[in-house]
Amino acid sequence: MPFDTYVIGNDGNVTLPAGGTDSIKVKSYAATLSRVENEVTAFGDTGRRRRLGMLDLTGSLTGVPTINSTGSTNTALTNMLWMATVTQALTLTVFDGTGTTDARIAANCIFNNAAFSIDKAGDAALTVNFSNADGTAPVVTWLV
Repeated sequence: MPFDTYVIGNDGNVTLPAGGTDSIKVKSYAATLSRVENEVTAFGDTGRRRRLGMLDLTGSLTGVPTINSTGSTNTALTNMLWMATVTQALTLTVFDGTGTTDARIAANCIFNNAAFSIDKAGDAALTVNFSNADGTAPVVTWLV
């Protein structure tokens, strides 16, 4: 099978927990999948031995902040950001193909470190960091 489909930015998507899109309209994300490298070299070895630890996911979402214009209640994501005591489902889609040709990362994350940026010319941005947090490895689907 040839690799003839190029992934471009507008192929992606972000799925937030219920109410998540009420607080941020995501325009971009950055995600890092990593594993801790552990050296396990011992006496008697003639070369280095290393093993990889558990898979981890960290990253950030950047978008346009939104508010509840009625001012009646906090949205679910707002509560999640300011009172993060539980993990929330997050899916980062790199490519959403038809059928099984998907490329995505799904994990239960905590959201932290919200940063706001507003300028007089009208640009507004909200960046929120996330980290895998429920003791289960992120699910990486990369079917091509």
